[in-house]
Amino acid sequence: MFGRKTLLPILLFLQSLCSVLSAGTYGLPLFYWNEETFANFGDLLSLKLMERITNTPLRTYIKKNPNQDQKLLAIGSIFYFANEGDIVWGSGVNGKRLEQSDYQFSNLDIRAVRGPLTRRFILEQFQIHCPEVYGDPGLLLPYFFPEFLRKENPSRDYIVIPHYSENHSFSKSEDSHVVYTTDPWYEVIEKILDSKLVISSSLHGVVIAEAFGIPARLLRITDNEPMFKFEDYYLGTNRPDFQMARTVEEAIELRGESPPVCDLKRLYEAFPFEFWPDSYFESSNELFP
Repeated sequence: MFGRKTLLPILLFLQSLCSVLSAGTYGLPLFYWNEETFANFGDLLSLKLMERITNTPLRTYIKKNPNQDQKLLAIGSIFYFANEGDIVWGSGVNGKRLEQSDYQFSNLDIRAVRGPLTRRFILEQFQIHCPEVYGDPGLLLPYFFPEFLRKENPSRDYIVIPHYSENHSFSKSEDSHVVYTTDPWYEVIEKILDSKLVISSSLHGVVIAEAFGIPARLLRITDNEPMFKFEDYYLGTNRPDFQMARTVEEAIELRGESPPVCDLKRLYEAFPFEFWPDSYFESSNELFP
């Protein structure tokens, strides 16, 4: 007999295969950040979530293959990769790219952004219309992946999810609490769901935990990643007084941050549905009654 851990990747693969065979490839191409040698689960979630929302496979552009065709940018700090006229839904600005000269556009079709810091940057630097619709799309994951369920009695008191640039500071072979963002994306989510507390220096370790109502605490052990994206996310979810932990021990003592407050219905309704005219979309009133 197959166990749940064995069946889940098989079911996900079969679902994608059936979707490809039945729906074909159409709609607005998706850009998501990706390395050539590994997949980072938070960035890959952009593809997985967009496939679920649109109920179809997507054409994609990855980090090394940007294209001048109009495209969609969703999860991630990926404004830097936008070209003229691209559609933005939930993306954020990268704190390493805060000069106007870093960008190759003068106009975008922005439907939502990760938080108010991104919005302020876009308004001040480019004077592009940017609605006050905030939220990381990863917060919508529970509504589109019903197979992922928070455990009633988690087996792990806590897990630690380092940013991939900090993997060398956390050994999975020596500490069973450690989960890498470069592990298979569905395994990362399953371990989050089986934990009482998520301690993460990866933004999407925090986002996905909070999406499922699991306490999470931001861990800050290096300055590899600027604080911009974290502040942007917390401000976009109405938590200006968030507190980060400097050590795992401090994070355990602090426990989880206050829960996010975000209008997920408004975020979902800002999605560019019109680019998939033949797709069936879940009603926002049914998803968020």
